[in-house]
Amino acid sequence: MNPTSEQSIQLDTILQLENAPEFNRLHQQFEQFNPLKVLRVDQYEIRHSNVLAWLLDPNENHRLGSFFLRKLLMHLITKQDNEDKIHLFDYLAFSHQALSDVIVHREWYTGNGSIDLLIDIPTLNITLLIENKFHSSESSGQLTRYITHVKDMFPNRNVLPVYLTLSSDLPSHEDYWVLDYGDVLTIIKQELELNRATIADNIYDFLTYYTNLLEERLVENEEADRTALQLYQENTLAIQLLFANANPSKQKQVDLRKATRILKTLDEDTKRHLRIIYNRKRQTIDHIIKVSGNILPQAFETFANELQLNVYSAHSRVPNFVMNEWLPALEQLPRLKRYWLNYALIMWFERKGDKRLKLYVEVGPIPYERRLELLEAIEEKGISFMKSGKQEGKKFTRIYTDTMDVPDWTNANHVHQTMKDLVETDAFRDFHSSMIDVLKEVAENNHVNP
Repeated sequence: MNPTSEQSIQLDTILQLENAPEFNRLHQQFEQFNPLKVLRVDQYEIRHSNVLAWLLDPNENHRLGSFFLRKLLMHLITKQDNEDKIHLFDYLAFSHQALSDVIVHREWYTGNGSIDLLIDIPTLNITLLIENKFHSSESSGQLTRYITHVKDMFPNRNVLPVYLTLSSDLPSHEDYWVLDYGDVLTIIKQELELNRATIADNIYDFLTYYTNLLEERLVENEEADRTALQLYQENTLAIQLLFANANPSKQKQVDLRKATRILKTLDEDTKRHLRIIYNRKRQTIDHIIKVSGNILPQAFETFANELQLNVYSAHSRVPNFVMNEWLPALEQLPRLKRYWLNYALIMWFERKGDKRLKLYVEVGPIPYERRLELLEAIEEKGISFMKSGKQEGKKFTRIYTDTMDVPDWTNANHVHQTMKDLVETDAFRDFHSSMIDVLKEVAENNHVNP
């Protein structure tokens, strides 16, 4: 059946999208060959656990020895989120003890669920429990059951429980250490860069494909996201028609209602053509839909305009900013390169898990003398932070965090309101006021009138 005149106009938008140079350039980024994507390693948590088990075992055929296990332990110790736990272990031994007696267990059955990775390290008298959450979130009581089971099974070991996620999501159980796939990516890339000459070619190629896969999930490509958002805004109907036709379970979404109504007027042969087009460009279209649905930067833009912020970035994952009242004094402190907005202090929002929005304030890596002066002034105002934050060599010190639940992550107004709520609490108001005094004092002590 030939489409009606109105349908032809609607379907013509799909050809316009297909012919758009920006769409084809974006599509090329998703078409790069990666055998791990062909095997859908990126789609299944269990396959990531298999790769990690292989890397963590010093006796495996990668012939890299204990590099990954050792670096992972050291990342756990140096990660800021874990600072309150490092005293529980003789962590200096992590850097030099032989780890050849390690035993790695996959899917260790507890009687009520299976632990993703269990690594027994007799040399260090440690049993490492890793709960891997690449896609999913923890279930009720899961972390408690697992740590209790491991302590019962290994009564003479020090149990080090780890909650591994894509973005350092906080576990419900306070004994778990935090680790994310960004750390995994850093460890592998460091090994590939430093020891390329000694790594077998096939191992090097495999790990390169794996890091590319992780980077696709973790590394924000703001230019690509801007292109995707622009494509969505200019070709909304075409993208929605292709996506809704291929994903019937999504057709009840509010933003797809118009496309769904149009699809009901089309014959099956036309829908078949739409499915073929979608399947050829699936990853690109799915990415555009994902970016269009990321309301965190949209909500932040509203937040930034409402506060009339002068310095900010509506980053797609971690929108960041500096309070206007801090800027005069911050201008007198050393400026930084390749650190957020280049000031000594930074604030940012980040989504944590399915419900939470978290606010951070951090002191960055300015020269140590000025950094120590600033941190001591902050401390004198009664603002608490990890004592190790004042150590020489420490680059980042978080001086304030707060978390709130967002009622509905599909509603930009709810996200925006939660951002406002986080900076309107009594705790933040007191902190903000104290920081104005601190920064003014530090500027005056350096004979500068901010």
